[in-house]
Amino acid sequence: MDEMPIRNNDDSVLKYYPKLELIDGKLIKQLVEDTIDWAHAHGMVMRTAITTDRSDICQTAPCTLFPSPFPYNLFQEAMDIQRTFSLLYFRISWDFDFLIKSHAEVVKTDDFTRHFVEIFNAVRTSNFCQKKTLLIQRNDYMCHEDSYGNRSLKQIEVNNIAASMGSLAERATCVHKRTLETVQLPSKIIERAILDNHPTVTIARGIYEAWYDFGVPEAIVLFVVEDANRNQIDQRHVEYCIDELSNRNARCLRITLTDGAKRLKLNETNHHLVLDNILRVAVVYFRAGYSPSNYPTEMEWTARRIIELSDAVKCPWIGLQLANTKKVQQVLSENGVLEKYITDDKMCARIRQTFAGMWGLENDDEKTQRIIQDAIAHPEKFVLKPQLEGGGGNYYGKEVAEKLKTMNRDEMAAYIIMERITPMVVKNYVIRPQEEPLLMDVVGELGVYAYLYGSAAVDNIIVENIMKNHVSGHIIRSKDKSVDKGGVAIGAAVIDSPYLF
Repeated sequence: MDEMPIRNNDDSVLKYYPKLELIDGKLIKQLVEDTIDWAHAHGMVMRTAITTDRSDICQTAPCTLFPSPFPYNLFQEAMDIQRTFSLLYFRISWDFDFLIKSHAEVVKTDDFTRHFVEIFNAVRTSNFCQKKTLLIQRNDYMCHEDSYGNRSLKQIEVNNIAASMGSLAERATCVHKRTLETVQLPSKIIERAILDNHPTVTIARGIYEAWYDFGVPEAIVLFVVEDANRNQIDQRHVEYCIDELSNRNARCLRITLTDGAKRLKLNETNHHLVLDNILRVAVVYFRAGYSPSNYPTEMEWTARRIIELSDAVKCPWIGLQLANTKKVQQVLSENGVLEKYITDDKMCARIRQTFAGMWGLENDDEKTQRIIQDAIAHPEKFVLKPQLEGGGGNYYGKEVAEKLKTMNRDEMAAYIIMERITPMVVKNYVIRPQEEPLLMDVVGELGVYAYLYGSAAVDNIIVENIMKNHVSGHIIRSKDKSVDKGGVAIGAAVIDSPYLF
């Protein structure tokens, strides 16, 4: 983990934060121009919405003009507990009975999750031809602020697959530091408020070390990607970093699941995964495969099954993705579940403090009915979440009550209800391509990057072996405080970085 200076919240740092509403319009225009030019010069860009299949026309990744204030003690807590979070999800991913039981009601109406469970069971019966796995995780939080002004760290979700935006995040940190220098904040204040940020190396190093440990130098790293991909450059930064780490010995290729169904073959004897009948695959890095839209036909599910049954190291393997559902997040909040995987009571207590209230809807008991009725009566206090990664399909406000009123018992089992967090609100300028910068009230979501590489104690694997458990890198994704749904890819949120105080 990156070395962090030990300090408490520092109001003197916050006092130096620019009064954004008082900055002259001409200076704002100059700063915006500099940010956009710097972004293009350094690869902080995305493909446009109308040219998702090529990169010759790109635009600045939507971002804030300044870093956004975020409490240092909460940032440090997120970093401090991340190794344990990585270990927690790594261990859960190998607990077959727990994962099958947790999703028993979900799969009755959720076809997407059902497919994962089926492949998960197929891997178990195949006797684990690959006992190692790579977890690249981004753990997302908000700074919750109660009615008394007390602030606490609250987890939004964990991302075990396609933890993205790392290269954009580190470039946002750099350009924000540059902007603070331009408006002449003292260098000592900038050093305290803006920490070094290298999530791209974190992601790339995890993949490189898995490739190196595989022990077949000619084997490739396979990026599984989407057809329409606005975030291509972010992925390329990871690829180019792998090139540097391996002196270009780790060859990276890209493929969709649709193409994979045609081009990937599984050797039934030695379980080698082979591309185009020639190239053996060492590592499969999923930057797609987390959404139903990535599996339009059974062909794509066949490709996923072939990958999972092979001896290639998966990032993530199917168990980690199944552990990434909202249902698992909710079950972990129940008494005694977390402690089954983590024996350090103090660390369990720290992790539990980040949990918001979460409730499953599969039971027809008095407690569940009370939660449902409370959510219908006060929908503004809750979020209704399906199992999709990345916040897809969440319901907010009146939608919560409307959805709950129309679902039957089996349909409800595929959702969880989560206590709605009241995030800290700050002001910042938001920069979007071809738009004037807007000063607005924004809320931010802090993400922490990490990777873990190892094999677990399960069935015929006697001893858990954690070879690497590393934490480094962060991001803030900010959006208008009045906007509920959506992330950077669809234009609701923008890339940001923390100004730590």
